[in-house]
Amino acid sequence: MGLEIVAVSKLGQSVALRAATEWLATPDTRTLPLSELAALELSKPTQRAKLDTLVQHIGHQVTEQLEAVLERFTADEIAAAASAVEAALSTIDLSDPALLADDADSEVLAQRIRRSLPRPDLGRCYDAALDQSCRYLVQILRHLPSFQPRALAEVLSRATAQTALLDDILSRLPRTSLYAPQGTDNDDEFRDEYLRYIAATLDRLELLGLSMKDRPRLALSVAYLSLTVSGQELPRHGWFGETNHQAHSGVRVESALGNRTLVRGDAGSGKTTLLDWLAVTAAKGQFVGELQAWNGLVPFPIRLRAHADSPLPTKPEEFVSGLLGGIMPAGWVHRVLRAGNGLLLVDGVDEVPPAKRHSVREWLHGLVSAFPEAKVVVTARPAATDEKWLAETGFSSVELEQMSPSDVKVFLQRWHEAAGAPEEAQRRLVTQLDSREHLRSLASSPLLCAMLCALNLGRVSELPQSRMELYAAALTMLLDLRDAERGIARILTTSEKTVLLRDLAWRLTLGGRSQLPTSKVHEHVSRKIRSIPSVDNEPNTIVTNLLERSGVIREPLPGQVDFVHRTFQEYLAGEEAMQDGQVETLVAHAHQDSWTQTIVLACGHGQRAQVNELLTDVLDRADREPRRARRLRLLAAACLETVSDVDAEVHDRIDAIIRDKLVPPRSKKETTSLATIGHRVLRYLPTSLDGLSDAVAVATVRSATLTGSRESMTRLAEYARDPRREVQQALLEAWLTFDPQRYAEEVLADAPLDQGCARIKSTRLIPHLPLLRHLVGTEVDLGYEEEQTDLRFVAGAEHLRQLTAVVRGDADLSPLHAVAELQGLFLYGSRRFTNTGQLPPVGNSIVLLQDEPWDDLDFLRGRSLTSLWLSSVGNGDALSAIENMKRLRMLGCWDWKDLSTIPAAPGLAKLALMGHAPIDLTPLRSTQLQLSLDRGSTYVGVDELDPDVRISWD
Repeated sequence: MGLEIVAVSKLGQSVALRAATEWLATPDTRTLPLSELAALELSKPTQRAKLDTLVQHIGHQVTEQLEAVLERFTADEIAAAASAVEAALSTIDLSDPALLADDADSEVLAQRIRRSLPRPDLGRCYDAALDQSCRYLVQILRHLPSFQPRALAEVLSRATAQTALLDDILSRLPRTSLYAPQGTDNDDEFRDEYLRYIAATLDRLELLGLSMKDRPRLALSVAYLSLTVSGQELPRHGWFGETNHQAHSGVRVESALGNRTLVRGDAGSGKTTLLDWLAVTAAKGQFVGELQAWNGLVPFPIRLRAHADSPLPTKPEEFVSGLLGGIMPAGWVHRVLRAGNGLLLVDGVDEVPPAKRHSVREWLHGLVSAFPEAKVVVTARPAATDEKWLAETGFSSVELEQMSPSDVKVFLQRWHEAAGAPEEAQRRLVTQLDSREHLRSLASSPLLCAMLCALNLGRVSELPQSRMELYAAALTMLLDLRDAERGIARILTTSEKTVLLRDLAWRLTLGGRSQLPTSKVHEHVSRKIRSIPSVDNEPNTIVTNLLERSGVIREPLPGQVDFVHRTFQEYLAGEEAMQDGQVETLVAHAHQDSWTQTIVLACGHGQRAQVNELLTDVLDRADREPRRARRLRLLAAACLETVSDVDAEVHDRIDAIIRDKLVPPRSKKETTSLATIGHRVLRYLPTSLDGLSDAVAVATVRSATLTGSRESMTRLAEYARDPRREVQQALLEAWLTFDPQRYAEEVLADAPLDQGCARIKSTRLIPHLPLLRHLVGTEVDLGYEEEQTDLRFVAGAEHLRQLTAVVRGDADLSPLHAVAELQGLFLYGSRRFTNTGQLPPVGNSIVLLQDEPWDDLDFLRGRSLTSLWLSSVGNGDALSAIENMKRLRMLGCWDWKDLSTIPAAPGLAKLALMGHAPIDLTPLRSTQLQLSLDRGSTYVGVDELDPDVRISWD
């Protein structure tokens, strides 16, 4: 027994003895020990024994409570503090008059002890032990019955009832600690109130493109559209003996989130919406699939834009803002995060100045160090952070992809339904998207789709031809047309509103901010209207009108103003820069990612001389500054998207730089940066992959894919002739980016595939497999993002060789009966599998994980497998079906309760063990099998294994 345990036990018994002594003592006998007091009043040994039992039981209860309070301190601290508190309690006056003078309040008693006795220099451990001991002591004294000598024997005869009463009292006492200075009595009540608040305030989706007054309130939890991500760190759970760390594309973002994830995405790609959806879903406990384990987490949304020019929150309590902060129990956020029940949602690394981002990274590192069990999701634009920006802190990184054609169709439907738009408007927009290439290229993000929807709803003329025209039309609609159509009186013209908003946008951009105090907005408007002779309204009236009617700026928090989307700020700031002749300022900031879109859009606003000067100076900087050369050259190339008039010499210079220095991309990272050029990158990509290395060839395919245009499919069709496995897989991963049927017909129809094998990740592609003329084998790999309720979809999967799927409920295996070439079957998530007797021959591997224990495994008898994974087996005799599998080399056991039943298959060499519950390894103490253990599972008895037992950790 450690010294600290002995010390806490002695302290617990001292509290009980002191309480019993004060209970029995009179003024004349107060100095006597408890044994002598009992002898005076109790003549029978059995009665004295009952008193001893009661005191010991009280002591044990106090000890258990103290152990829980003091467990975070070191053994030496506990031993010293317990001894000091024991000494203090033995000398302090606890008579009735003294306690009444303290109002029978434990905190007042503790303060009296601190004042009357020299305080040991034992820090927090002494304070915690003293405070808690005083609480127990006072509660015991208050609840023991008043002592009368004649009634003592009767009281002791009811010792059991008295003990139960004290047990209940002590168990309900709040356990104060460093993390719970006032106890935890109100934690659950506040948690419920906080979650209701989060759900109520964030469960809304603003329909950008409509003015503030016209926007319907749409529940985010209903309208949320899941988008896909790509990334290097998207491992599937290693249930199958292997962990897949290959690059992934087309995976739904919810399935890609780990304990710590950096989500990168361009402007308008849905980053903030994703975090709001996570917060609302956590608050309602409605996660499903791979995020189901997140139910019960408490979300803490943190908008970094609010800290662009103010310190980052250093106290977790600052994560709770708004009306509930005043009633939050002290230390509540600490307790939630420390217990691993917190979900930190940090939005907008790109919305703080570049000079401050190092501080943000250090702040995040401090958070995960202090609260290692908390889940954390961080968002940023790709230009602000690369995929390894938080890698050292244990973050994986994924990037939101452009919306696929099917995503666009779902978005259009939900937008029009929410806006109450007529079906004709939706049909008109869908028809235009199908027939006009430039519109399809514009509909690449939720923001741009929303603008197209709003413009289409408000006009019957042609929709914009470019991004510049789209932004201009959207701003005109928001600033003027809707009010004019409704006959609402205007106090400012469209041009006057634009002048004021341009000024605000430029001031925000110059200051590296995305928000301004409302008071500052009033100051800037007051100053600016002096240069607009036609405006004679009061500044307060103008600001109120802009906030309420423009749909361009808003007041997200009382006292703070920002643009409804940062893209509007960048567009207007770029226009103001060119109007004010700020080319030098733009060039000076060209290396900063936060200025990239402002400069690109400024080129669309500028006159030819201004654009020539801007692009020339940016390229000259690139020549002078090799460290920043690639970023600056990419910026100049990206500006070609918006430029309408530039000297031929400048254009030729940029053209040569793209061909000689930027294309073809050499890696995935370069592919991502090339995406800033837009669809124009296609004209620079090679028409053939011949002579390119594998990595460069794959990056080239990826670059063409990211444009998402009809023209890119023509280029990808040329690349599809390349027989390399890596190239063919990249082409298959691009399938979901385009219309599935058209892509199959135009790109994959004559592709050689991977020796005729296609690996797909969505059932939406299965109907189009017959269009692949060289297809001889199909692998269907479905994650949690495509949960199934049955297996009937396999009927259309021609030449199915491998199937991985999550199948919920009772999974009927009979649809697999007709599959003739199956080599691997990986099914999980089911309650139970039925019709197992109709399972066809499987060449190599089977994984069948169900919730119910297996009682019958006869369907495995006689099979020739090399690897097998099974969930828990309820009937050990059923494992006899495995004993004669001569080819079986690896057996995986998921949540097995008893490892002594492992079958002795003749060739078995490796045993993989995983599960939610702790796994007892002692039955394998001297096994000859290699053990594969998972770092995310808990194992008992590892230290008891023989030294020669081989263990590998995954």
